[in-house]
Amino acid sequence: MSRYDRAITIFSPDGHLFQVKYALEAVRKGNAAVGVRGTDSIVLGVEKKSTAKLQDSRLVRKIVKLDDHIALACAGLKADARVLVTRARVECQSHRLTVGDPCTVEYITHYIAGLQQKYTQSSGVRPFGLSTLIVGFDPYTGSLSLYQTDPSGTFSAWKANATGRNSNSIREFLEKNYKDTSGQETVKLAIRSLLEVVESGGKNIEVAVMTKEYGLCQLEEAEIDAIVAEIEAEKAAAEAAKKVLPKDT
Repeated sequence: MSRYDRAITIFSPDGHLFQVKYALEAVRKGNAAVGVRGTDSIVLGVEKKSTAKLQDSRLVRKIVKLDDHIALACAGLKADARVLVTRARVECQSHRLTVGDPCTVEYITHYIAGLQQKYTQSSGVRPFGLSTLIVGFDPYTGSLSLYQTDPSGTFSAWKANATGRNSNSIREFLEKNYKDTSGQETVKLAIRSLLEVVESGGKNIEVAVMTKEYGLCQLEEAEIDAIVAEIEAEKAAAEAAKKVLPKDT
């Protein structure tokens, strides 16, 4: 089977494109990212590695703005993300200049997925080792949207989803605990899901909230630490409530 992974345009006898499978493996090894859609906001959360002592941590961002009403989080190769984000930002601005109105979340998701799919059938290139979570609100109706794309070029809409390292564990947590939430509760649900796989609490988490009123707002580390402390306090209280006091003998 190894000879079938030498070119991206060659299918193996069982119908696989091995370069796409390898790109998906790069995504699975990337830092975890999660998106949760609430009734009035959408929250993006990502796992971030601790930066070097002399490094400016403000430049290490895994949640980026594509337009005033659209944001993206990714898992996989950072260099691929930089190229894809740049192309998406240019497309958002081109749409404004051509049509005179901002593009919808579905439009830019379709564009990004099409670009990823194009790189699975062209010689001399390789697939993007990248999976994205794209969030935003419709500039005409105000409805909130959450989409995911993967290296094969497929995309789908979600209420809550995760990608990257240990994404299956996060997705299982969201399936059990997701419900329509608003405000701070949506943020807490996203952070709780990340804490299932992320160590060191809020220090290794980056969170951003997208709302119709204020656009994309990045939470400060102190705000994340406060929410993590609140979640841990609630968890400790719930465990204490479950304990049954021994009966007097």
